[in-house]
Amino acid sequence: MAPREVVLGLDKFERGFSLAGAGIAFAVALVTAIEWVRNAPITTSVKPTKGLCPKHVPTYHLRAGLCTYKTIETSGYWEIRFAFVLIVAACLLYFALRRKRAGVICFTLFLGLGLGVQLGLVFLLLGVWLLVRAWRLQRYGVATMRGSSRAAKEISQAKREGRAPRATSAKVADAPSPKTATAPVASKRYTPKKPPRKRR
Repeated sequence: MAPREVVLGLDKFERGFSLAGAGIAFAVALVTAIEWVRNAPITTSVKPTKGLCPKHVPTYHLRAGLCTYKTIETSGYWEIRFAFVLIVAACLLYFALRRKRAGVICFTLFLGLGLGVQLGLVFLLLGVWLLVRAWRLQRYGVATMRGSSRAAKEISQAKREGRAPRATSAKVADAPSPKTATAPVASKRYTPKKPPRKRR
């Protein structure tokens, strides 16, 4: 089992992917701002029923096997979407810089669910990937698939042989190495010797 600070932290590899995810989130916010300025129409698609589009919406058009309908949103759709993506992207960047795994997982999954499966798939995969690596660290002491499978084999073999498995250690990335204990330095202050005792 890895230390708590390793499980809750991010190594260089994970931090790089988290920062990349924050960059993608800011790019999505920029695209949303452009759509907001353009007041782009929202396209709604539904499957036709018996080859026909719904009659209650006469503006549906059957294209490529789907009934599409475009509408201009006037209820603040783009404004709300832009604010949501921008705030979540800023939080994601903050936790990635601070190397906080729980915060990165929370906001990547939140953004992925908020954007939907098509746009949010990248963020969902990033959050699940970080979650799986945290589980491996907590259970096996290593985050990689190869290392965790090797540790799992060692644990199962140790159980069959009735012995304790060998412990695997994980180090915190970029953490300063602990200083070795050194002997205390003698004080430079001069202490005069005691005078010899007089014999009676």
